[in-house]
Amino acid sequence: MKDNRLEQRIQHSLNAELSGLNTTSWQRNQFFESATGGNKVKRKLTYSLVLAIVLLLIAATALAYTVITIVFSPRVDAYTIANRALEEKFGVNSSMLGFFSRDSLGNDEHRFTVIYVPQFEDALAAKLGSYRVVVSDGIVESVSWSLDGISTDGGFDADAWGAEQLAEMVHIVSVTHNTSRFAKKASGEDIDLYADMERTPDGDTEDVFPEVDLQIEKEMALYRQAVEEAGKSSEAQSRFTRDELIELGRQGIIEAYHLDAEQQQRLTFYDTDYFIAYYSTIGIDNRPTFNMNFQSWSEDGWQEGDGVYTVVVNVLDGTIEYLEYDTTLAGNG
Repeated sequence: MKDNRLEQRIQHSLNAELSGLNTTSWQRNQFFESATGGNKVKRKLTYSLVLAIVLLLIAATALAYTVITIVFSPRVDAYTIANRALEEKFGVNSSMLGFFSRDSLGNDEHRFTVIYVPQFEDALAAKLGSYRVVVSDGIVESVSWSLDGISTDGGFDADAWGAEQLAEMVHIVSVTHNTSRFAKKASGEDIDLYADMERTPDGDTEDVFPEVDLQIEKEMALYRQAVEEAGKSSEAQSRFTRDELIELGRQGIIEAYHLDAEQQQRLTFYDTDYFIAYYSTIGIDNRPTFNMNFQSWSEDGWQEGDGVYTVVVNVLDGTIEYLEYDTTLAGNG
């Protein structure tokens, strides 16, 4: 009788613990019967057998939690919420935001005022306006556009350029790699924005100043050495390997920007002399971090999701402290 009650309690515990796994009740019963010998061999549940079941349970649970759990800092959460709010209210998505610089004001880990300012000057900046989103403890308080209420009808002849014009800018620049024509159009020049839309392969570029390039390479090598030396303390504190931090960064990008399978395949870790992956002792808010970049690029030209992603991961707990996406379109692709 005692053995039956013990067996029932153990099976109940197993069912409860294994319920988080992707298994059916029948599979859990099979697991239990396999561990206890089922009905084929009647035997008592000894302490050693209970221990064996517990060890099997631990192994099964460990397998269930091999999926990385991504934790975003309040700042990153606020940015993600702000981006989504802009798309919901004004139709401005992450690709269009590549023409803007993003920053936050009044950051106290609870309330963020996220601002988006054009990466252009004068007439073009005036046409695009700026956006502002206030997020408090994960709740959107307000979403505004400085040109809200001004007509966006008439394509690029409109008084204000909103989501419709930004979408066309993404389309044109992704092919022409040229933003100067929009500045001219905004200034009132009669210019064909759709000229040169035929994509031509890039030709080989001649190395005009090899001595200068060599000097730059030497300086960048020294810079990398200095950065790596400065980050040794942060690296020593890290609870994660370099590869684990890179994977955390990658998964953070995928989750925050909802990259599909094709976009994920194009996403590659990027560590060069100009985009150094490095440990930092000051990091974000003086927390030790690992800073890195990822690049996404298609051989067929710019596609949605392409560009450079900057990620900063806390090396103590794996939190994504900072995440930014640059389409590179504002910099002429």
